[in-house]
Amino acid sequence: MDITHWARGRDVPAWPTDERGEKLPAKLLRHTFDSPADADMIVSLLSAYGIPSFPYYEGEGGAGKIISGFSGYGVSLYVPETMYDDAAALLTAEPVDDENNEEESR
Repeated sequence: MDITHWARGRDVPAWPTDERGEKLPAKLLRHTFDSPADADMIVSLLSAYGIPSFPYYEGEGGAGKIISGFSGYGVSLYVPETMYDDAAALLTAEPVDDENNEEESR
């Protein structure tokens, strides 16, 4: 899977490479709905933490994305295998209340 075309023009961190300069293998992070509320939000969250990711539309999902703007089959999100644990932890993390930020915003 080549993410170069998909990532062009997007604010996505660069895919990491090994010692030989070859891109690291991708690992499936999650299969989810293809909507801004799910897939796009996850990609954006991961990017904010420096974790590159890309969507992959299986079967006829790519055609649905082109024709109707979304895939009825959902989308698989991939991350570098070396960053998988961090990405999975971000998606399961509980929000933390920061009392200092609440006081500063008043």
